[in-house]
Amino acid sequence: MAITTKTRLSPTLAHPAQAAKLLVVAARAIVKTMLNRRKVRAMSEMSDYMLKDIGVRRDDIYDALNTDWREDPSWRLAVTAAQRRRGGYDWE
Repeated sequence: MAITTKTRLSPTLAHPAQAAKLLVVAARAIVKTMLNRRKVRAMSEMSDYMLKDIGVRRDDIYDALNTDWREDPSWRLAVTAAQRRRGGYDWE
């Protein structure tokens, strides 16, 4: 006697419409991350006093851009600036 098992798809991929929606959401997130990466790269051309007004240093921009391509560098800069405003980091 042979026992067969039926593999089941995850609930999100069981219906083609849900899979398509998930694909669209993922594609939007990737595009937004790439656009934000381009904007952060443009920030690296700003002068030091302008960056200080924003609350970031040139090193912060370098660190944010050298993360994984899936991570949004603008989010990392926002967190760094917020921590600096709270007193979590030194400016020197």
